[in-house]
Amino acid sequence: MIDRLQIRLSALRAQKRCGLAPYVTAGDGGLDTTLAVLRGLDRAGVACVELGLPFSDPVADGPVLQAAAERAIAAGASFDRVLDLIARFRREAPEGEVPIVVMGYANPLLRRGWGASCNALAEAGADGVLIADLPVEEGAPLAAAAEKAGIAAIFFAAPTTADERLAAAVRLSRGFLYAIGRLGVTGARASVDPAQEGFLDRVRAAAGELPVAVGFGLSTAEQVRAVAAHADLAIVGSAMVDRIHRAFTAPGGDSESAARAAEDFARELSKGLETS
Repeated sequence: MIDRLQIRLSALRAQKRCGLAPYVTAGDGGLDTTLAVLRGLDRAGVACVELGLPFSDPVADGPVLQAAAERAIAAGASFDRVLDLIARFRREAPEGEVPIVVMGYANPLLRRGWGASCNALAEAGADGVLIADLPVEEGAPLAAAAEKAGIAAIFFAAPTTADERLAAAVRLSRGFLYAIGRLGVTGARASVDPAQEGFLDRVRAAAGELPVAVGFGLSTAEQVRAVAAHADLAIVGSAMVDRIHRAFTAPGGDSESAARAAEDFARELSKGLETS
């Protein structure tokens, strides 16, 4: 439901605040673990969750997220089971539950059609969809299907994106525009590229009233703080997935320890937003 996402982002912008948007691979550790993690992140007060739909050839992902997708597929995760997971979370979540944007690759959604896929996501309780390998030039059918279903279609802008393509990504996006903070695949980095600021300023100027999320490489509260002045959402992926996996696989680890690790890390990262 796009309204849930828009309300959350509008509130952040009205308060001149940046929100935290963790990425979680659905089914890593099992779908029950992902459900517990979603509850933990909701308790932590994150602005949004990017829920990864596992895919066998995740070309935009680095080694941490590739390994998580492999584990999730081996554990039985599928598009239909992820839909069931979202629906279960919505049934059991309190009022004001966190918006969920599903991040995936084109093949699983195209196999059933953009319209059917977007309708299924909306019915399950997702708020948006983001396709990592869909060029903006081919994005209009997804954008139309998502709008008809009542969810947000979200597109990317990279440091190499020309102004014309950036304008097209802004025009097609609802909810927010995803700014890729650096070149390459996903993965935590020790520092933020100083060249990011100029790129993010260019994206913010082009986006206008459309919120901007920044991802690819953020892993610490200091890095979140560094991008907070330039973005509405800070997306933390590989570092969050790694925390969850290590907690789940530690001696005595289980779904609840994974959820606690996610909640604690989200609160730790959010400290980078306190003085932004």
